[in-house]
Amino acid sequence: MKLTVDRIRLLKVLTTVNVAIGQKSPTPAFLNFKLEMNDNELTVLGSDNDLTIKSTLPVVEGDKTIITDYRVGSTLISAKYLIEIIRKLEGNNVTIEIIDDVIAQISDNKSNFKLNSMKAEEYPDLDLTVVGENVFFKADEFKKVIAQTAFAASTKEVRLILTAINVKSDGTNAEFVATDSYRLAKKVAPIESNPFESNIPVKALVEVSKLVDNDDVTLYVAPNKAIFEFGGTRVYSRVIAGDFPKTSRMIPTNYPYQLKVNANKFIDAMARVSLLSIERERIVKLSLSDNGVEVSSKSEQIGSANEQIELYEYNGGRFDISFNVDYVTDAIKATQSEDVLLSFAGEMNAFRITAPEDDSLVQIITPVRSYY
Repeated sequence: MKLTVDRIRLLKVLTTVNVAIGQKSPTPAFLNFKLEMNDNELTVLGSDNDLTIKSTLPVVEGDKTIITDYRVGSTLISAKYLIEIIRKLEGNNVTIEIIDDVIAQISDNKSNFKLNSMKAEEYPDLDLTVVGENVFFKADEFKKVIAQTAFAASTKEVRLILTAINVKSDGTNAEFVATDSYRLAKKVAPIESNPFESNIPVKALVEVSKLVDNDDVTLYVAPNKAIFEFGGTRVYSRVIAGDFPKTSRMIPTNYPYQLKVNANKFIDAMARVSLLSIERERIVKLSLSDNGVEVSSKSEQIGSANEQIELYEYNGGRFDISFNVDYVTDAIKATQSEDVLLSFAGEMNAFRITAPEDDSLVQIITPVRSYY
């Protein structure tokens, strides 16, 4: 195997694929890039067995030649060292040549490296077929859906199912739901597909969102995997088996207390008063009445703080509720709205955060009990 390739284009492909490669693995081959050169393109593959990324670089793109002086073949090269070498080389083009199946010679005609390589046959077999119900997203739509929901998923693997976003479609709309059992984010996006439901790891969705530039995204949902296709890249992710919690039970249906505020000013006010909250709890109290709206915090060890909210609309009687300031801040930012509507069912009932002009996104927060 041999090829001379545009260094920057190769680096972009390697950087994309490297997302799927862990620093440690019980399977040594998974610490390598699998490179395969044929008459049409270079394919680079990386995996940790849960997340797999395959990206291609064509020999010719439009009227520009990307790869020259090539000889077909395949190999495994250390991901850690190859990506650093390609990153630090100064030449516009880099040549990679495999010698006797065990040495990868890398050069830009100024610097020369020789890395140990492995035969491609030593790479584990992976199911890279593209199957399943497919859903099409514009790049900005996909990024927005993930940004508005992923933060609410659990980061702890105690309940593995909560580290996923539940994605389901009724054929007309796709619903994305994430929860860590203390908060919930639900986004509904209009799509056309056959009905399906899948629990896709939030890690995979976030990584794909980062990798997508301006390319449209096609999501394929199969019983045991989800596949994302964009540009010349495919990302394969295992899905999480099991039943996702019935989150509809977390959402009250009646809200007698409703507060509309400017999103940024409310976030800033909470940030100021929370300076005196206990760091591990991050609790603030919201007090509502016809006479005004106030956020406050209190700590026996530190002190207390309160601030009046100036610009607001409130409907309801006297009402107090306490909550984790970070959860509420995350939810408000996810609405991407200038104003937000906070709807309350009761002091110890979950409450809702929405954008006044957009009901496709619903954020639910569980309150906490405070004693002041």
